[in-house]
This record gives sequence, C-alpha cells and structure tokens, in this order.
Amino acid sequence: MAENTVSALSTAVPAVPGLLDIKVEPEHLLQVAKIVNDEADALDDRTRQLLVELNIDAPATDVVSSTASDAWNRLVARGDGSYAHRVQNYIRGLRQLSRQLREAAQHYQAGEDEKIAAFGDRDGSQG
Repeated sequence: MAENTVSALSTAVPAVPGLLDIKVEPEHLLQVAKIVNDEADALDDRTRQLLVELNIDAPATDVVSSTASDAWNRLVARGDGSYAHRVQNYIRGLRQLSRQLREAAQHYQAGEDEKIAAFGDRDGSQG
C-alpha cells in the first residue's frame, strides 16, 4: 500500500525547480497570483490523502517491524525532513509566492494611483 502511495505522490508532485527569478509584467501580477494559488490548491487537494496514506502501521509486534515502520514514518511521513513535510513546504511556498505577487500588484497600483494624482490636474493644454 505504501509503495503505491509513494508512486502516486511522485506523479502528483512536480519536481521542485532550483531557485530562479521570474519576471511578470505588472499588469499581469494578479492573474499570475491567481494561477499560482489555484495550482497550490489543486496540488494540496491531490496530495492531502496520499500524504496521510504514507504513514504505515507495523505489520507485526516484533522489534524489527516496529522499528522499521517507525523509521519509515519518520523519514517519509512524519519527520521534519520527511517527504510529506517537503511536499507541504512546497505548497506553502507556492502560497507565499502568490501572496507576494498580490502584494506587488497592490504596490504597483498604489504607485500608479500616485502618478495619476500627481499628473491628474494637467490636461495637456498648457503651453
């Protein structure tokens, strides 16, 4: 069961790209923020149950079984550096990127509003 879950997760979760800068035209910031947030929601929906299923119970009560299942659960399902934790961090990162894009859109709009206010009383008839 756990192998099938790991396999399903590997196809549901995209590879994490390296750090890079992205350039978004200011007028498209809100659209891009929505796309990123929608993708985070979709990924969260696809992976939530799969991540729960990564946790396994010991198949027997012997020391080897309980130790192995505990190690698996810490490494894959529950630990701070576990696969499940990394997937959740990736989704949080997408949501943070979406928030940053929305904030940038607000700052851009505020800057545009200030420019309009500063030049608003000029109607082009001076001269």
